[in-house]
Amino acid sequence: MAYVTVSTWRYEKGHDEAALEKSALDNLTQLKAMGAVGGYLVRTSDSEGMVVVIYPDEGAWNRVRDMVTHMRANTDPAVGGRNIDVLSGAAVVAV
Repeated sequence: MAYVTVSTWRYEKGHDEAALEKSALDNLTQLKAMGAVGGYLVRTSDSEGMVVVIYPDEGAWNRVRDMVTHMRANTDPAVGGRNIDVLSGAAVVAV
């Protein structure tokens, strides 16, 4: 069953939207190359968003977990925002 990670982010007022989108695209492309099935930057408000990444299974996530943790910790807050929370788990139902 698929494994899903969700990280929530807060953006400073006046952030560069184009830089944010480029950063997310670069990082999501890298994660896909490392085994993710897909990923999304979802804007939940002007000042917050979440990154959702789907892996084929928990094993695929375990192989990239350290790299993802490093990517989150080293995201420039001025470009990618500040990481607020991280959730992850196995998908229980899929359609």
